Amino acid sequence: MIRPVGFFSELSPGWGMTETGSIKDAVRASGEPDENRILEYLRRGTGIWSEMSAGPDVLDHGAPLLPGIGSLFTDGTWIWREDLPYYVTKYHLSLPDDFVEHIRALSYEAPPVSESRLIEIATQDLGIGIGR
Repeated sequence: MIRPVGFFSELSPGWGMTETGSIKDAVRASGEPDENRILEYLRRGTGIWSEMSAGPDVLDHGAPLLPGIGSLFTDGTWIWREDLPYYVTKYHLSLPDDFVEHIRALSYEAPPVSESRLIEIATQDLGIGIGR
């Protein structure tokens, strides 16, 4: 089972993933000392779903629209929305300790995800019908 990160209650689409609470509760004044490396990891995940959607910054409605908000990335163990790096950059969101430990244990290098694993995540975790 894939582990969701950053699927806050204010964000849509949620893909049926377990919500991780309110994004407002995750905002911090400053980020992890290695926040830039964590951000690079998030940006280098494997794309599993791409949408040409756009949506607002749910914490700053005056900000420009964010592209690709429904798009998803994974490292084969965790899954996150494309806009998660934006929110971590702008608001220094607190991420789950086990996710941050996972990134650090991989030396900030998102592993390649096999096609079979991507299909498994898409069909079993996201409920996307493939080849039907």
